[in-house]
Amino acid sequence: MLEPLKEVEEQQPYTISEMNHTSTPFLSDILENITDGIFCLDDFGRFTYLNSTAESLLERSRTDLLGASIWTCFPESSGTPLYDYYLAAVTTQTPQTFELWFAPLNKWFEVRTYPGRQMFTTYFRNITMSKNNEIALRESEEMYRMITENSTDMISRIAMDGTYLYVSPATKTLLGYEPEALIGSNVFAMLHPDDFRFADELTEKSLNDVRIDLGSYRIRKKDGTYIWFETTARTILDNSGLNKEVITVSRDITARKHVEKQLRETNELLQKISTVDALTGVANRRGFDECLLKEWKQGSRMSTPLSLILVDIDFFKRYNDSYGHIEGDFCLKRVAESLKKAAKRPGDFIARYGGEEFVIILPSTDALGARTVAEHLREQVELLQIPHTRSEHSPYITISSGTATMIPNHDTEPSELFLRADKALYQAKQEGRNVVRLYHRDE
Repeated sequence: MLEPLKEVEEQQPYTISEMNHTSTPFLSDILENITDGIFCLDDFGRFTYLNSTAESLLERSRTDLLGASIWTCFPESSGTPLYDYYLAAVTTQTPQTFELWFAPLNKWFEVRTYPGRQMFTTYFRNITMSKNNEIALRESEEMYRMITENSTDMISRIAMDGTYLYVSPATKTLLGYEPEALIGSNVFAMLHPDDFRFADELTEKSLNDVRIDLGSYRIRKKDGTYIWFETTARTILDNSGLNKEVITVSRDITARKHVEKQLRETNELLQKISTVDALTGVANRRGFDECLLKEWKQGSRMSTPLSLILVDIDFFKRYNDSYGHIEGDFCLKRVAESLKKAAKRPGDFIARYGGEEFVIILPSTDALGARTVAEHLREQVELLQIPHTRSEHSPYITISSGTATMIPNHDTEPSELFLRADKALYQAKQEGRNVVRLYHRDE
């Protein structure tokens, strides 16, 4: 195995003259194949050498440049920073390194000059692409900075523990703080006590979601008051792919929240108005229909009885004719109030069905319970002792009632319960009024 090494050692070494003889073409090959452009100038600024890369970068051939002055070949260079750097290097005999925008070629160059005795050597390379990228990046950063600093939204960088790392100037307008005053403070400490779900969403959601819509929450201002914020967040990952921080964009939606509240209250009021009888204050027929359907579904799910009482004021048309409609309306109000007091369980529902008829829904109430409530209603109205001289059975206002009870099911419509109570009411009127009658299937 040592034979090749021994053979190498026995070779006759190069002499100095042989090395000098072979080095010239060797160095020439290197200079012609490197990616940097190289040119040399004599004391008069004339080109004495250019490598092939220099020809390419300068977009001129050696035939055009060798022996000619650089300032003659490129007259645009006179009076530019290139000329100043050249003079500084020649005068001080000190190497210079600089970046240069060369307008005639529309290129950026990185230049290194090495002045010497009777020769001025320059290395240069095209950095146009990286320089343009650098300029584009700087312009992009300036644009984002301008957007951030002038945005009416508050833009923040927040560490995963909630610490503010950066806050845009909008915080002064929105929260009353100078941006620097919030750096290092914790966003969670500024939340309204009822809105700490925001903290849970930020820590839990951000574990998996890149973009997080945190919705609305309240945040404390410098003066101690609270405003409504709406925030969108985006997680920033580190080199390991782990969550590093969160970028948030927040805006004040307090005015919108007030409008939403007013709209909600208005809708609730309209809903209430649409289901309440304006005269008596109890529910109207629409409210009754909605309640009956709801209780029917509930009874069907739970297999519990549902009872209904249909009430009619006896001889009310005669009352109106005798006392007038104003007294008639007053009578309806007093009867409705009496019914509300009598049917006072939380689930009991009273509605004016139309004219002088009222209807009471009794959830989870069997037939016996419905009869008991109906008798109580009748007694309470009679105790009002509202005079009625044209009644055939009493000197006072009275009511007749019909009750019906069913266990709701999916095969029967809720209207069947009302029809049965109506039949029972008809029977009560036929049997003398001021009585309660229960619906029986055989009727």
